[in-house]
Amino acid sequence: MHGQKRAEYKARLLQPDTRAKLGSKAQQWNHLSEELLKQRRRLFASPPPLSDTVTTTEGAANVGDAAAAETAPSPEVLLALTEKMLSVNPDPSHLWNIRREMLVYLIQSSQPSAIDTAGDNQEGDDNNSSKPSTLDIEAELKLTAHCLQRNPKSYSAWFHRKWALVYFMNGTSNQEHWANMKSILQSELELCAQFLQLDERNFHCWNFRRFVVGLLGSCGGSDVTTTSENDGEVNNENDAPSTKSAVDNFTGSWLAWMHQIEDEDKAVWMGPQISQNACRAVGMSTSCQERNNRAANSTTAPLSKIELEKIIMNEWDFSTAKIQDNFSNGSAFHYRSKLLPLMLEFRSADDSPSSQSDAYEAISLARDEWDGIVLDAIFTEPDDQTIWFYHRFVVTWARRNIVSVGNGDGSDAEVTEEFEGLLYDMVDSIQELIDVEKEDSFQGNSQDRHESKGAKCKWAYLGMHLVLSTLLELKSNDVDDEDKTELCERAKECLHELIIIDPDRRERYQILESELI
Repeated sequence: MHGQKRAEYKARLLQPDTRAKLGSKAQQWNHLSEELLKQRRRLFASPPPLSDTVTTTEGAANVGDAAAAETAPSPEVLLALTEKMLSVNPDPSHLWNIRREMLVYLIQSSQPSAIDTAGDNQEGDDNNSSKPSTLDIEAELKLTAHCLQRNPKSYSAWFHRKWALVYFMNGTSNQEHWANMKSILQSELELCAQFLQLDERNFHCWNFRRFVVGLLGSCGGSDVTTTSENDGEVNNENDAPSTKSAVDNFTGSWLAWMHQIEDEDKAVWMGPQISQNACRAVGMSTSCQERNNRAANSTTAPLSKIELEKIIMNEWDFSTAKIQDNFSNGSAFHYRSKLLPLMLEFRSADDSPSSQSDAYEAISLARDEWDGIVLDAIFTEPDDQTIWFYHRFVVTWARRNIVSVGNGDGSDAEVTEEFEGLLYDMVDSIQELIDVEKEDSFQGNSQDRHESKGAKCKWAYLGMHLVLSTLLELKSNDVDDEDKTELCERAKECLHELIIIDPDRRERYQILESELI
């Protein structure tokens, strides 16, 4: 229904020809569903008892005729059915579950059994010669891409794409595999850019992009090391092996490869998107002992700081481009808020870093965000809450870095003065915005200063109150009562205006006023 008027859409559904076509499609869908579930039940059904199959000669013939009439179920047939149905409707999660079940079934059945004799092994090799030993990642990516073209916001299709990438990554451990995996993940980032070009607010795609970046970091640095099966030593002595298993690393979490950042309080981590239990449920770590041994005997060289910075800078530039395209892109601002603490780590001094130098860099980074993005956005769309939420984040985030300096209350004079300078610049710019909007909207009549009557200053007043209250916190220990009194009065004026513009939240503004110094 995207891009269509509801009335026209409903009217088209009521047309006789359209109803007949939809009814025919529904019948075909039901037939395919019944056939799919029937084939799956037969595939996993227990073999019939011996007494039912071996009786008289006539009975055995009858059983043979019945078996011939109904062909044996095949996993390949079920895969073909799921592909056909999902290409029409990618939303049913049970179809994706059956597809994953069949894919794992084929891969596991291709693994030779340890108890087979030499002759049985030869026969098994002949039987399994047509079965895949690894996941056909290209086929799964092609299918999910087709499904996402039909419905770009299909939860099940996005999850299956994540699962396929993780399962393929956990398959082998040679250098060629990791190089191929990095190439695939780079292609996935390009695909995300294409999808976001069509719908820049598709949070499914933004979430998938964070997942791909997590996998890209888990692939490790430029060197890949393997552990010798004989002596158990890492071939590259300069690279420490990973302490986590493959399943732990390949969940989309950024924590598994953020080894360069030691202080977890400074960074905003992005956690796993696929649970470890879900991975193990489909045999990713318990499918066969051989895969377990490969995962246990392999490791990737940790990312260097240069490689890590390259990944983060690429995502930082991507979020900048998306925000410049549309200041209302909340998904891009959210992603940027996660990257901002990581950017601080790369901008901090490498030699003898201190909390004071980090604080200066945080202020510098906050000023860059204010001058480069926030200031342009609030004058372009002053009534858009997206940019004001990001402004609140930048101010509070910088404030937390200031508090960590000195004795813990922000009393370091030089750092505090630098931050106050940024806040006063914000006050001047926001006040200029308020003056312009008041002149255009209010026209001097206090009764017209209501949000429902076109007043556009609500978010500007909230932003002004945030900055003024932050200044009051920084000056809480100052002896200059005159300056604090002026800031307090201006903050109260903001709240009084908000009560007029937004009377539905009158009590909230009154509580904020009571909290002022």
